[in-house]
Amino acid sequence: MTQFSQNRPEKNLNIKNQEDMVELDELVRCPADMKSCQIYDDYLRLKKECEHLRSLSIKDELTGYYNYSFLMNTLDCEMERTMRSGLPTSIIMADIDFFKRINDQFGHESGNKALRWASRILKENIRKMDFPCRYGGEEFVFILPNEKLSSAVKMAERLRWKLETSPLILKNQSITLTASFGVEEYSGYKKDNATQFIERADAFMYKAKKTGRNRTCYDKKRLIPESQQISMDERKALLP
Repeated sequence: MTQFSQNRPEKNLNIKNQEDMVELDELVRCPADMKSCQIYDDYLRLKKECEHLRSLSIKDELTGYYNYSFLMNTLDCEMERTMRSGLPTSIIMADIDFFKRINDQFGHESGNKALRWASRILKENIRKMDFPCRYGGEEFVFILPNEKLSSAVKMAERLRWKLETSPLILKNQSITLTASFGVEEYSGYKKDNATQFIERADAFMYKAKKTGRNRTCYDKKRLIPESQQISMDERKALLP
């Protein structure tokens, strides 16, 4: 049985997340304080297997993006953080244009290759703190913590341009992939939920589809100039 160092106080840990695993690493030691220890090696092996299983439970196998369940749970948490801190949360919804044509013309395996290609290009052009998620099919949602609408729109435009200018080779043919984007911000001024938040971004994405595809749509009325934005101190004074 794995023991803890005698120089450290005993502590009962309820392992729920990565932070708990880091804390456990600091407590677990070889019972004999030896450099080579089968017990500690077994612990590291089991830890690696647990991390792999956790990754499988929250990741989409094809794209490596977070899955739908992770998306909804994380978005709920980020919206709660916005309610408490006043710092905005934005999301970008993206849908690859004419994706069915790729499947029909080149086959479903080529369609999977196109999805992997697009997801890689998009992920390379977001921040490390952002959460890339696969919403379903050829649709993606990017959760942008602490990002206001104007900055999220700029990011969506960057993603759109990067994808359009990164041709994919399918069966010796150069294919240009494009996507339509919808962007929305949650500021915490009203009670909302993750489903409603996504639905608003989805509506803007479909507007981009209907108005020509390969474009970014959002609520232009909500783009407030920097000089007119409310500071955190002003926000706290206004809110009860």
